[in-house]
Amino acid sequence: MFEIEKKYNIPQEAIPRLREAIEARYGAPRSLQEEDLHGYTSPTKNYLRLRRSGSELKLIAKGPSTVTFDGIKQRLEVEIPIAQAFASHARQLVELLIVEPLPGLRRERLVWQAQSDAEIVMDFLEALPDSVFVEVEVLSTDQETAREQLRELERQLGLHPEWQELRNYGQILQDCILFPPA
Repeated sequence: MFEIEKKYNIPQEAIPRLREAIEARYGAPRSLQEEDLHGYTSPTKNYLRLRRSGSELKLIAKGPSTVTFDGIKQRLEVEIPIAQAFASHARQLVELLIVEPLPGLRRERLVWQAQSDAEIVMDFLEALPDSVFVEVEVLSTDQETAREQLRELERQLGLHPEWQELRNYGQILQDCILFPPA
C-alpha cells in the first residue's frame, strides 16, 4: 500500500474556518491521543515507528519518500498491529533497528474520514502548543488516482500552497530543539 500525503502548518487565524469547513463536509472527528517512538533505519531514509494510539499499538515501516512537483509525498507503508502483550518486545525491536532516532512525539489528533481510503487529520503537538498541522492522506495501490484524490480534497478545503510543510514531525521537533522560536 502506498501512503500519498501532504502536510500543512496552518496559520492561527485560519484554524477556526478550516475546522468548520472540514466538519461541515465530514462531520465530527474522532479524537486520539498518540505517542510515537520513531526514527530512520538506514541512510536511505527508511523509517520505523512504534505508535501508541489510545489502547492500540502499531508498528509502522515506511520506505524512502519521493515528492512530486506540487509537494505531494509518496512512499510505501506497511502497518502491523501489535498486541499489548508484545509492547516491550516491539519497543526493543524499534530501538535496535533505528540508526537515526528522532525526538519522541506526543500529540492530540483529530481524524475525519474523507472517503474510504482518505483521511484528513488535525494535529496538536504537545511540544509545539502554538502550532496546528493538517495532513491529507490517501492510502492506495494506485498512486496517480490517489494523487488526484488528494489534490481534490486540497481544493475543497482551501488549503494554500504556502502553508505546506515538507518536514516530518521528527524533523520539525529536531529543528525546534536546535533553533528554538524567539
